[in-house]
Amino acid sequence: MPSIDKFALASMFIFMALAFIFVVLLARISIKHINKKMLKDNITPPLWDKGVGASAPFYAMAIFFKRSRLPTPLFDGRFIAKHARPVDKVLAFLHLFTMAGLTISVFTAMYLDTV
Repeated sequence: MPSIDKFALASMFIFMALAFIFVVLLARISIKHINKKMLKDNITPPLWDKGVGASAPFYAMAIFFKRSRLPTPLFDGRFIAKHARPVDKVLAFLHLFTMAGLTISVFTAMYLDTV
């Protein structure tokens, strides 16, 4: 019978693989589409993200949470939700879900390793 340690470690690796997949899908499908639509409205995407997916959490948060749409020095999310399609919302949800699962499973594995 597998122990809780092995289950936590396995879930960590599963969530890690899913997080890598969904950050790439979100960047290649949703962020690319939203950036094209924003450029048509003469709004530039974040200049600090050069295609490595660092802006993916910002886009995902701006799609779901109104508070994340407020302009900040790093990111202006006011126009993200305006251009988000239903598939973008699904990918953003899956990205946020897998990142939350990864975080919880990493901290659980760390806690069980110290006990």
